[in-house]
Amino acid sequence: MQEHTYRIGELARKCNVTARTIRYYESLGLLKTNSRSEGGQRYYTDADVVYLI
Repeated sequence: MQEHTYRIGELARKCNVTARTIRYYESLGLLKTNSRSEGGQRYYTDADVVYLI
């Protein structure tokens, strides 16, 4: 099974929260970003979706 990756806006919409909420969770250490693009764009996985829901 292929795991999907989401950018922060896609993750926010999927989990019915705002991108600001996701950044806040990251600042608290509740959510960790495993990968970023060269430009600093965060990428999230299906496991992050499950964690937020």
